[in-house]
Amino acid sequence: MPGSSTSSPSAVQAGPQLGYAWKSQDQTLRPILGVPGSSQTGASVVPATSFIAGESSSAAAMALMIGTDQQVYRMALPSGTPAQINLAAPLGAKIRFSPSGVVALVYVPGGLSASVATNLASAPQTRQLSVTAPLLDIAASDAGTVVVLLKSASGGSLNLLTAAGGQQPLATLIGAGGMAFVGTSDDLLAADSGSNALTLIKAVSTAPSPSQVPTSNLLKAPIAVGTALNGRWAVVANGGEASVVQVDLTGAASPQRIACACQPALVEQLSGNGVFRFTDIGATPTWIADITTPTPSMLFIPASQ
Repeated sequence: MPGSSTSSPSAVQAGPQLGYAWKSQDQTLRPILGVPGSSQTGASVVPATSFIAGESSSAAAMALMIGTDQQVYRMALPSGTPAQINLAAPLGAKIRFSPSGVVALVYVPGGLSASVATNLASAPQTRQLSVTAPLLDIAASDAGTVVVLLKSASGGSLNLLTAAGGQQPLATLIGAGGMAFVGTSDDLLAADSGSNALTLIKAVSTAPSPSQVPTSNLLKAPIAVGTALNGRWAVVANGGEASVVQVDLTGAASPQRIACACQPALVEQLSGNGVFRFTDIGATPTWIADITTPTPSMLFIPASQ
């Protein structure tokens, strides 16, 4: 295990929690204590300098971290001990969970391969995937279906990675605007940063059927996408202005722009059905929103110390 004191994490404060967030400034994993509108970041549950990257899944109460030895470690939250799994991470690797946190991806943006980790709750199993062009984005469903966005002459080619190791084309995008599986389903949502369009592809692994999702021209160079676990709501972070967009995938409600006193940089799921974080934790306030409310608004978490 990296470092000399990772055998027992720091004590975690009792009470409600919104989840955990990796703080890249000091390479720590910190709980977000409290509820939306009244929360703060707590002390790290791992010693600083022991890990170089990490991500957490609030739905699965689990974190995966990359150690200084480039090995991947699994940690049950809030009080587990980091334990190595049989997976090495290349330099610059990122980690991404499926919606319920039962599957995870380890990949390098621009690389030609990725690793998939399944059965994370008990005995993790891993497999390697190869692609034919640089990876622009990647997402996995709870069932282990993997979709990749590969660099192409026209921008990006969205492909399903088949069980036989092939690539099945799904759609073509001008620019990578983020993608995510819709809750626990086999449907994929992908944003195009070039055309400011949002595409829903139903039944990705069996009978892919793409359709455009109305967004009322609210998308402005999107950069990331997230969906509520119940599958109804989606949120898209804009890179071209300081806002995110709430989308009702049933069509019952019109898309809504949620203004932010920040520039959204990510979409990361926190505890609950549809609470998401849009900025890193650090020296400035962190911004979150519950996208499942009729009139969502941005809430802030004070800057961490």
